Amino acid sequence: MFSPFAWLDRLGSLSTPKLVAIISFFAQLYFFVPVMTPYLLGKGLSLAQIAGMQTILMVTQLVMELPTGVLADWFGHRRSYQIALVMAVADEAITLLAESYPHFILGQVVAGTGFAFASGSVDALVYESLPPEGRTVGMQRAKGRIGASIQLASVFAYGVGAWITRELTMENMRLTLKLDVIGVGMSVVLALLLKEPIRHIIRDQPDSVKLIRTGWRTLRGNGELQRLVLISIATNAFVAHLLIFYQDYFLQAGVAPIWLGLGLSLGSVAAFFTQLHAWRLPVTLGNRKSLLIATGLPGVLYLLMAMIQRPALAVVLFVVQWGVVQLSLPLFSGLFNAYLEEGARATSLSLINGIVTIYIGIGGVVLGWLAGQSLSLMFGILGVVILAGTLLIQLQERSVS
Repeated sequence: MFSPFAWLDRLGSLSTPKLVAIISFFAQLYFFVPVMTPYLLGKGLSLAQIAGMQTILMVTQLVMELPTGVLADWFGHRRSYQIALVMAVADEAITLLAESYPHFILGQVVAGTGFAFASGSVDALVYESLPPEGRTVGMQRAKGRIGASIQLASVFAYGVGAWITRELTMENMRLTLKLDVIGVGMSVVLALLLKEPIRHIIRDQPDSVKLIRTGWRTLRGNGELQRLVLISIATNAFVAHLLIFYQDYFLQAGVAPIWLGLGLSLGSVAAFFTQLHAWRLPVTLGNRKSLLIATGLPGVLYLLMAMIQRPALAVVLFVVQWGVVQLSLPLFSGLFNAYLEEGARATSLSLINGIVTIYIGIGGVVLGWLAGQSLSLMFGILGVVILAGTLLIQLQERSVS
């Protein structure tokens, strides 16, 4: 006899990486993103207040990184990921109902806490579900598939959002927020099907201070891991800030407003393929050459964006850049996890994410100031910094499993 919930049984039988990829698709259904700025302006916020919301989100994530990482290693990575998804839904609901700046700030605090819960727990959950043999390449491949799923959702959501808001009314923009709540809410339901690795079910709960010490000792005592973290910082392409800067870049270049959504959707198509196939680079070229390509290309493209202001070329450059800046994420994820201790993986990842977030937070303020002076100058300086950072890539060619 057919059961209407038979599809849930089939999903529950999938491997953890595949199920996380499906959950990530629904968790990325943000129809609202392309019209976020005009909606907030329509609610009476200033551009300075909108920029301040991004800072509050990052500060919240930074403050919560270590506590949530410890909780993930303590209570389980599955539970932490589920909490992160619930907070993502709560953020969209708060934004939908918000009528004043403090309400929007509350949404950012909730979102930042949710990001912190997810930052270490998702990677740890996926990595520990993989077979011990060839885990580094396996993680890079799994993260690529998850990233591709996220980009596929972005293509769909940004395209639909652009169509819904072709007439930029508050009613239409609120409709995209309602769709966000429904889409991300589905990810919460699907996350209930996740299974916790056996390790978390049978072992005693660790001491939180010991987890932090273990994570710090791992980072401090491993020169190659330190080099990886330094490379990831020095070559950081500021993806979250690019999401804001590209809009001004398009407007300055004379790009038609409809391309704000369409350009981001096409960029997500490019990112879908780069994330899906990123794991093939180290298999073919090795870690060092792969990171040189994945981190160096964004620097080159930022330099081109600094020089080119023609509408059609501006769209093309952004689309390619949005795909390329995603390329290094699966590579770093696989390499980081290869060096981390099993019992404190989420704590260690949260510690690394916290260090990177400090750089992004400070650097983002500087980039924002530079963009206010000259967007082209900001793109040019960022491109030079990224290319200089690629000189740090001196990874030894060895197999890490």
